[in-house]
Amino acid sequence: MVGPLISDELALSPVEFGWVASAFFGSFALLQIPVGIAFDRWGVRRPMALMMLVGAAGSGLLTASSGFWSAFAGQVAVGTGCAPIFMGGLYYLGQLHSPEKAGRLAATVSSIGSVGALLSASPLSWFTAVWGWRAACWTASVMMLGCALSIAVTLRQSLSSPNVLQANGAGTWRLAHLHLVPICFTLSLGGTFRNAWAGPYLTHVFGRGTGVGTILTRQVLN
Repeated sequence: MVGPLISDELALSPVEFGWVASAFFGSFALLQIPVGIAFDRWGVRRPMALMMLVGAAGSGLLTASSGFWSAFAGQVAVGTGCAPIFMGGLYYLGQLHSPEKAGRLAATVSSIGSVGALLSASPLSWFTAVWGWRAACWTASVMMLGCALSIAVTLRQSLSSPNVLQANGAGTWRLAHLHLVPICFTLSLGGTFRNAWAGPYLTHVFGRGTGVGTILTRQVLN
């Protein structure tokens, strides 16, 4: 939603904007294995809370950025903050519940989050038009900080029972894998909005002032 605005205000070339946009995905992807190791060693609460604090700081850094390198570093930090969220939900639910119930709950939680990401496109576009992209990024920073603190306060650090996904056997867990299909589907839809192509493309075709969020939301709803 805010990509073209950031590119214009920071005077980024198309190549620089591509690097800034890709920094999120790069850090997100590279941290998946280290995040899993951290969950196995320290549980979900501590790694998730700490990494989401980094993400909140990264959004703040992006907000205060004045050029390529600060925006790039901010995006790397935002990717770091988002890296444990999906896996953390699956891991935590998998320890609390049976494979079948954990799969259903994970699909429900992820679907609700993805629908929120899809439907927020138009409000974010309006918010940015009224208050600017920096205010939108500050708001995201504050919200991620609140989520990190909530996780630190409410999640149990360790669970008394062993991981039920392992205890109940691989054959049962293969059935639970079916519940991950809608999760991956909704995540791919959400990634369309987080990706860099939509905002610049629509702005280039239809000009500045285009309601990018409204267009994308209507496409999904239709």
